[in-house]
Amino acid sequence: MDIWNDHDLAFVRERARNWDVHYSELFWGARLYDLVEPLLASFNPDCGVPKQIGIASESLPETTATVLLALHRVGLLNQTMRERIHGYLWSTHYAIATGTVGDSKYPENECWSSTSRNVWATATCLWALIATGYRGSHEGRYAAAFRWLIDAQDEDGAWGFSRDARNPPSVFLTAVCAYTLRLAAEFVGAGPNKSDQALIWPAVEAATKYLKRTRHRRSGLWHTSAGEPEPTSTAMALWAIRWCGTNDVGDLLGNGVRALSRAVGTALCGPSLEIAVGTLPDSREAITLQGYTPALPLALLQLDVDPFHRLIVGPLTFLRTSRQPNGWEFPVIGNERQGRYIKAVPYVGTGEPLTFTTALALQTVHAWHRRTIRWNIEQRLTRG
Repeated sequence: MDIWNDHDLAFVRERARNWDVHYSELFWGARLYDLVEPLLASFNPDCGVPKQIGIASESLPETTATVLLALHRVGLLNQTMRERIHGYLWSTHYAIATGTVGDSKYPENECWSSTSRNVWATATCLWALIATGYRGSHEGRYAAAFRWLIDAQDEDGAWGFSRDARNPPSVFLTAVCAYTLRLAAEFVGAGPNKSDQALIWPAVEAATKYLKRTRHRRSGLWHTSAGEPEPTSTAMALWAIRWCGTNDVGDLLGNGVRALSRAVGTALCGPSLEIAVGTLPDSREAITLQGYTPALPLALLQLDVDPFHRLIVGPLTFLRTSRQPNGWEFPVIGNERQGRYIKAVPYVGTGEPLTFTTALALQTVHAWHRRTIRWNIEQRLTRG
C-alpha cells in the first residue's frame, strides 16, 4: 500500500466509517474499509489491478477501470487517488503504450489494451475515465477514441469483442458501448467540438435499434450467441434501451423485467453464462467473457425496479452469504468453457476472490442501500 499515503488512507477510512454508521457493517458483518482495503492494496501504478486479489496475476485495463468506477461511486477515492489510477489507464492506451502517438493510421491505435486492441477494454476505460471526471493532458484523445469505437460497430448496430469481423455480436458489449457513447455525446456537447455529436448519436441509435429487435419474443429475454437465455445481457439491454433510447419504452422494460423474474433461478436461465465470445485481432487469442447474475441489481435499480423485488433481493442474499475475507470469487457454475475470461487462465473454483467481481459486489450493495433509503422516503411521502 506504499502507493497510497497516510492522507489518502485517512480519507478512505473516514468515508467508509460514515457508511458503516448507516448500514454497511450490519450488512456485511465487517467494516467497509476492511472490504475495500484489499482492492486498494492490489493497485500497482505500473501494472494496474490484477485479476485476483492478493495474488500476482494478469492485470487488465478493463478490470482496473471497473475497480476505479466502483470506488468512485462508493465515494472512496480522493482526487489524488483517482489521478493515479487515471495515469495507469492512459498508459494502457494502445497508441501511448506502443509509442505511436503521432501515427497517421487513425483510427487503428486510438483504443485501449496495451497488448491487443479490443472493444471491451476501450469502452470500459472510456466509460470510467469520463464518469470519474478525467480532464487531464490526454483529454484531447477522447474524440479519437469515440470514433474508434464507432468504427468498430457492425453494420447492424452491434459490437463484438473486437474489430475482427469473425467475432459474433454481443448484446452485453453493445449495451456497454451504447452507454459509453451516450456519455461521450454529453461530454462533447459540453465542449467546443459539438460537431462530434453528429457521429455519436447515430451510432447510439443504431445500437438501441439492434437491442430492441434482438429480444426473443417467446422468452422475452436476450440470448447468448449459442441461443441460451442470458440474464446479465437481458438486464444490460433493458438498461441501455432505457438510458440511450427514447422515452416510449415503458412496456418493453416492464415486460423484460417480468420475463427475467420468470426465468432467473430456474432451469430456463443459469446464473452464469457467456455474454461475449471472440478472438482478439493481434494475438488471435480466444476470449470468453462471463455474465455474473449477482450483479443484476446494478442495472435493475437504475430501471426503478422495486429494491425488494426478488430479482434484487436474491442476488443480494447471495452476495451477503458468499463473501470471503478479501472479497468475492466468480461462482463455479456450468461446464469447463464457462467462468474463464482468457481461456488459458482458469480462475474459477480456486477459492480466490477476484477484483472484478468484488468491485461489482461493492457497487451492487452500495446502490441497493441508496435506493432503499430513497424508496423508504418515497413510501412515507406517498402515504402522506
